[in-house]
Amino acid sequence: MKIECTDKKTFQLTDNGQSAGQLTYKSLFSYNAEIILTNSDRYEIKPVGFFGTSIAVTKNETEIANLKMNWKGQIVMTFQDGQEFVFKAKGAFLDKYFIENKKEEKLIQFDPHFNWSKFTYNYDISYDKKPEDILFVLLGVYAANYFIAVMSGAIVS
Repeated sequence: MKIECTDKKTFQLTDNGQSAGQLTYKSLFSYNAEIILTNSDRYEIKPVGFFGTSIAVTKNETEIANLKMNWKGQIVMTFQDGQEFVFKAKGAFLDKYFIENKKEEKLIQFDPHFNWSKFTYNYDISYDKKPEDILFVLLGVYAANYFIAVMSGAIVS
């Protein structure tokens, strides 16, 4: 699987050359985004709360998941069915990203590649067992972008 940033706001997920879904930000400097899957399912992503410290993922205005950064710099992804996953950055420069389950088993790895000419990130996605939930993969990409923005001090509205 690969993620390619097509226009600085849109991240296209492909699996063996076939489109699997996309993550599109509302504007360049915004955490508000939308995920569209190939089956036409749409998910809205937006910060909630006074300081926007929690991020809600909704489908048809019903919250299905939320993301929250903890004090360790990890992003905790909690789904309404009680499943919880942790997005972590590792490496000397925190340049490798992983999603782990509660048993700390690595489920997905995101390897970012910065394109200097376009000033965007693309990602290679690797895994031991192919994830069936494309939403989960695209939320991982959102978490990676969020982590990069927060750690770089990007101003976001």
